Amino acid sequence: MCRDISFHSDIEMVIRDFEGIKLAPGLANQFTDMVHVTCEAMPAHPIVVNRQMLALANMSWGVVPTFVTDLRERQVQRRNYVNARSERVIEDKTSYWHKLRNNRCLIPATGIFEHRKVKGFKNKIPYHVSIAGREQFYIPALYQVSKEIDPQTGEAYNFASFTMLTREANQKMMWIHNDGEHKHRMPLFLTKEMEQAWVLDDLGDDDMDEIFHYCIPSNDLVHYPVFSIRGSKAQPDGKGKDAPHDWGGKLPEYGADDSTLEQSSLF
Repeated sequence: MCRDISFHSDIEMVIRDFEGIKLAPGLANQFTDMVHVTCEAMPAHPIVVNRQMLALANMSWGVVPTFVTDLRERQVQRRNYVNARSERVIEDKTSYWHKLRNNRCLIPATGIFEHRKVKGFKNKIPYHVSIAGREQFYIPALYQVSKEIDPQTGEAYNFASFTMLTREANQKMMWIHNDGEHKHRMPLFLTKEMEQAWVLDDLGDDDMDEIFHYCIPSNDLVHYPVFSIRGSKAQPDGKGKDAPHDWGGKLPEYGADDSTLEQSSLF
């Protein structure tokens, strides 16, 4: 699963990448506070969506499982709906994601974070991963607009939420995301052309299936270790959470063979 991303950018870059896109109310001009965005907080995030017209609108990370009737339990269960396996969107016609397959959107990002288990370290090491040669990119996602009830006022309102699409990892991401229940998964990184196609009106099931089979080459991903991205630990030298951190030169290089420790914990 991918539960941490970075969007250290601004609206102007999205406007450049998607000509004619409309901006929904309430968007800030700068997203400098989104250097680290974690799904654990169910945050609102600027999402590229095509709903009769291309727009950039706030949505909350974690699709609401509308079949859960208890409102409190529904919010708890959302943490299981922050990622969706792309393999299930077309092939599994009984899945929640198959029903949402035409609700396609894109998550603007400048990087994603993933944790790696490394021999000799008690805690997993976070890595920043991005697409080589691109200032920012867009991760395909599915969205839902559900009717929710304000528990305090009892008023109904529309709530937009999204889930990030993932796939089996390539060699580099297998090396990084090497531990845990959902190891060897990665976001569905795409080419620029595929990103643009993802939000077209006439994208059919066969077209989506072709996109789902795309696996970005390992050499097209840039990675480096960073300091702790979760918790309240101060960043060294006051740097941002997406700044490189060499861990005293003790980390193995990509491709080096190393065994993993049984005992580990997330930051």
